[in-house]
Amino acid sequence: MALIDRISEFQEDEFVKQALAKGMDLREYAHHIESELDIVGQDHEDDYIHQSQAFVDLHGQIKSCDEILETMENLLSIFQTDLGNISTEIQTLQTKSVSMSIQLKNRMAVENYLNELLEGILVTPQLIRKIYDGEVDDTWLAALAELNSKMYHAKTRQGRHIRALKEVGPELERLRVKSVEKIREFLLSKIKSFRIPNTNVQIMQHSVLLKYKELNQFVMERHSEVAAEVRQTYANTLRWYFSNQFEHYATGLEKLQSVIGDKHEMLCADESARKGFFGTTKALHEKTNVFAVGSRLDTLKNQDAGLILIHVANEKSLKYPYEVLFRSFNLALIDNASSEYLFLVEYFSKRSQPDIEGIKLVFSHIFEPTLKLGLANVKEYADSSFDAIGILLCLRINQQMAKELERRKIPMLDKYRDAIHMALWPRFQVVVDMHIESIRKAKTKVKPKNVHPHWIARRYGEFASSLLLLNDEQADVMPRLALLRLETSSLFDIMSKTFPDTKSRLIFLINTFDLVLTLLADVRTNGVEVENEHWKQALHQTIALFVEEELKPYFGDLISFIRMVDIAGGVSKVQLDHFERTSFAFSNSWRQSLLAINTSVIQHFSSFKNGTQVLHQVLGQLIVYYTRFHNLLDEKLQELGSSAGGSNTAVATTTRGWSHQPVGVQTVMVEVKKFRSNFLP
Repeated sequence: MALIDRISEFQEDEFVKQALAKGMDLREYAHHIESELDIVGQDHEDDYIHQSQAFVDLHGQIKSCDEILETMENLLSIFQTDLGNISTEIQTLQTKSVSMSIQLKNRMAVENYLNELLEGILVTPQLIRKIYDGEVDDTWLAALAELNSKMYHAKTRQGRHIRALKEVGPELERLRVKSVEKIREFLLSKIKSFRIPNTNVQIMQHSVLLKYKELNQFVMERHSEVAAEVRQTYANTLRWYFSNQFEHYATGLEKLQSVIGDKHEMLCADESARKGFFGTTKALHEKTNVFAVGSRLDTLKNQDAGLILIHVANEKSLKYPYEVLFRSFNLALIDNASSEYLFLVEYFSKRSQPDIEGIKLVFSHIFEPTLKLGLANVKEYADSSFDAIGILLCLRINQQMAKELERRKIPMLDKYRDAIHMALWPRFQVVVDMHIESIRKAKTKVKPKNVHPHWIARRYGEFASSLLLLNDEQADVMPRLALLRLETSSLFDIMSKTFPDTKSRLIFLINTFDLVLTLLADVRTNGVEVENEHWKQALHQTIALFVEEELKPYFGDLISFIRMVDIAGGVSKVQLDHFERTSFAFSNSWRQSLLAINTSVIQHFSSFKNGTQVLHQVLGQLIVYYTRFHNLLDEKLQELGSSAGGSNTAVATTTRGWSHQPVGVQTVMVEVKKFRSNFLP
């Protein structure tokens, strides 16, 4: 079985397969192979013998290398042993380093704690000498800060039973008492120096008190009684200072006041009746128009204007209306009050939080007499003033200052501002009511001398314009103005009825209404639309009546004819000869009538603009009437079946035997345009 396996194995051999394929005898092939092997073996033996010396040399070299490698192996083994020892030593050193680092950190923490403790409680001789013997200056302030820090540290460690704290506590207390004593003396002396004449308080506040603000902070934290004394002394001193300064300023301003208006200067008061021994009570050039705001409005608009300097005004002999003095006084007041409030908040507030309520009490105590002075001054003015414009200007200035105080976030003057409003507003209403009452009384007394605008119209126009200018963004004056407008309209109507004829009455009203509208023309504020609309409507209605009244004497036949046709219900009931008579009358006088109308308007209306408007409406209405007449004539001719149907009116009337030709509408319009252009300014 094993033989069969061997045979199978040989059959698979490549060389055996080739031999079998060639038909070779395997025994011979095996014998041949053995011979070749013997030859090859012999060749190898010969070659080995030939190279034997080289093999010997190679063996020697290999042996030498083995010795060297063995030596290196020993060295590396020793080095590995040394590295192992070094690694062990490094681990040991690392462990020691970590231990030493922890020890160092702990010692540093203890050192820092001890340093902090020592610095917090150690009172040096230099500190003691500085507190006791030094003058209050920047270096003394630094020493005080150091003392305050030590007291703070001592207080924070008070319950830790540290023996050193018990020993240093009495010394710190003595230094506190001495510091408070010196601070009190220093601050009170500086505050009392405010009473020296010509002292600038604000400079002293910033250069002294705020510079040494920490002194007051110290006493507020370390001695509340002394802090209260300093605060009260400051409040009393500033109370006296501001009261004295503003009283002096108010007295100086009072001498600069220019009195405007009195109880006799009402809308309907006739100044010609007010005579003294030597004429009028006040020279005309010195009087201020109590009804027109004029340049006085600049006081309200120019918010950047500075304060009035008393000595400069006296040198130049200047006089001012009350609202200018009112603004100057109250502007100085709010500037000083704002500055003082900010100082109080900064100076008397503790580090933790500001005592707003306490500061408000101090502020109120300081400015109480000053505010009473300002309010008394306003009440005195209000009780004696008849200048409605001046009072209203003061009210508007007061509102401006309220906005400024709101912007500055100074709420302490709100009550003062409200009190001023309550003093001025009722008086304004009273003065306006007096003007209204003067109008009512004038209804039975005033009589116009001619058809030109009455001086009451000018006063009313100026007064209403002033109220409207000061009514910007406000609506409080509108009810009084509406009542004033109603009474004035009634007065104008009553005054017009004193004229003997309707035409003069209408001319007077037109001139009066036009003057009022002219004075209102430059006003661009809230409420002016209502005022303008009232007078424009009155003017248009009056002009419409005047147009009819002006045309009646010259073209009465034409107007009556047209109205008669309208009443008759059409041209069918009107005879053609009636048309002829009306046309004939118009043709004979229309040019002369236009000239007369133009002359009349020029004479009665001094205002070119107003006169132009009236003349345009008169002539325009004439064109309307005459065009209507021509339309009615054409309608009548068509009704009669004129043989000239389709031709012009002149031809048609000629065929009807008229003695004249009707004037054409175009001819009248050409002539009317001449008069219109001649009257333009």
